[in-house]
Amino acid sequence: METKLVEKGNSIVEVTVAIEKDPWKANQEKALRKLAEKVELKGFRKGKVPFEMAKDHVSPVDAMNEAINLSLNDLYKTALVENKLQPYGDPAVNVTKVSNEELEVVFTITLMPTVELGQYKDLNIEEPAIKVSTEEVDASLKVVLDENSELVIKEGPAALGDTVVMDFVGYTDGKEFDGGSAKNYELVLGSNQFIPGFEDQLVGATAESVVKVNVKFPEQYVKELAGKDALFVCTIHEIKEKKLPELNDEFVASLGLENVKTVDDLRNQERAKLVSQKHHDAHEQVFLTVLDKVIEGSKFNIADSVLANEAEAVKKEMTQQIEQNGITLEQYKEITGQTDETLAEQFKTQGLRRLQEFLVLFKVGEVEKIGLTQKEVDDYYQNVANQYGMELAQVKEILGKNEDRIRQNLVQGKIEQFILNSNLKHKEAPKAEAKEEKKAEKKEEKPAAAKKAPAKKATTTKKTTTKKEESK
Repeated sequence: METKLVEKGNSIVEVTVAIEKDPWKANQEKALRKLAEKVELKGFRKGKVPFEMAKDHVSPVDAMNEAINLSLNDLYKTALVENKLQPYGDPAVNVTKVSNEELEVVFTITLMPTVELGQYKDLNIEEPAIKVSTEEVDASLKVVLDENSELVIKEGPAALGDTVVMDFVGYTDGKEFDGGSAKNYELVLGSNQFIPGFEDQLVGATAESVVKVNVKFPEQYVKELAGKDALFVCTIHEIKEKKLPELNDEFVASLGLENVKTVDDLRNQERAKLVSQKHHDAHEQVFLTVLDKVIEGSKFNIADSVLANEAEAVKKEMTQQIEQNGITLEQYKEITGQTDETLAEQFKTQGLRRLQEFLVLFKVGEVEKIGLTQKEVDDYYQNVANQYGMELAQVKEILGKNEDRIRQNLVQGKIEQFILNSNLKHKEAPKAEAKEEKKAEKKEEKPAAAKKAPAKKATTTKKTTTKKEESK
C-alpha cells in the first residue's frame, strides 16, 4: 500500500492510503459473500441460499460499503506504521476514490502530544536554609496537647474556643429557609464555620438559653440568600470547653511513643519532625521551581482537541469536588463570582499545565532510562505491610488490583527525585529526612495522587458508508 503524509500543523496530519488491486478485489469478494449469507429466499433456510443465487440479491452499494469497512483497519494500520505515528483518539475518515478497481482513503489524525526538552539538569537551584524556632516547637507541642484533650461540660458562659451544642432555625423575610436549620449541632466558636458575625454573637451564651443571631449573608453567596438579612434562633443545650492535659513526663510516657519518655524527648522529636517537614517542603518548592524552568525552556506540540479533552477532565474533577461539598457548580459560580468564561479559561490553563508536567516527566524518564525493578515493587508492598502491621499477602491482595497505578506512582517518584537531585545546589539532607521518607511512602498508598497521563482514546476506525454515486 502507498501512503502520503501531509502535515496540517498543530499536531494534525493527513495520510492518504491507496489499497493495492488484489487485496481490494479480495475484500470485495469477501464482502459480497458475507452479505450473501444474510439473504433470505423462499424455499431456503436462513443462511443456506446458494451463493450464486444470493449474490444477485445483494445491493452493490451495500457490498461496496462493506468492502470499504473490511479494508479500513488495515489501511489505518499501514498509515500509522509506515509513518511511525502515535495517534490520539479516532481518525477522521474520508473516502476520496472508490471503484471496482481502486480505493483511496484519507485519514486525518490527531497525534499524541510531544515535547522537546529544554535544560533539565544542572540548574543549580539552592535549597532554602532550614531553621526551626523555639516558638514553632512550642506550637507543635500545643498541637500534641490539643489532640489529646477532652471536651468537658462548662458551667459558665461560652467563650471563643468552646464548643456550643445547639438547635438553630434560620429565617429570611420572616420565613424559614431551606438548609437553614439543624439539631444538636456542635459548633466551635472561632472556627469560622459559619458566615461572619454568627459565632461572635454566641460568645457569652449559657446552657438552656435561646440566642437570636442577626447576620447578613455575603453578596457572593448562593443566589437565593446573597446579600439578605437573616435571623437565626439558636437554642443552646450545652457548652463544652477543651481540657488540655498537663505537659509533663507522665503525660509523655502515656503516649506510648518509641524512645520518647520525657518532655525533653518529646520536644526533640517535634523539632526533628519540623526540620524534616521543612526540608521536605523546601525540596518540593525546589522541584516545582525546576519544573517551571524546564517547562519554560521546552517546546510542546499539543493539538487543540487534546487540550480540550484535558480541560474537560479538569472540569469534571472540579465539579465532583464541589458537589461533594454539598453545592452545585451553578451555586459555586454564584458564591465565587466566576462565570462560565472565567472557569473555562481556568480549566484550560490547568489542563495545559497537567499535560506539560506529564510530558516533561515522561520524557525525562525516557531519556534517562528510569525504570522500575520488581524488587522495588516488592519493597513497596513490604513497607506498607510493616507500617500497618499487616501480612504481606494481605497487602498484595488489597493493593494488587491497582498495581499498574502503583508502578506509575513509583516510577514518577524516581523521576521527580532524579530531577531534584540533578538540580539542587546543596544536596545534603538533615538526618530527619529518613522519617519524612517514611511519611512519603505512606502517602504513596493513595495511587490517585499521581499526575494523570492524557487519556489515550481508542484508535479503531469507524464504519464508513459511501454515497451511491461513489460506487458507480
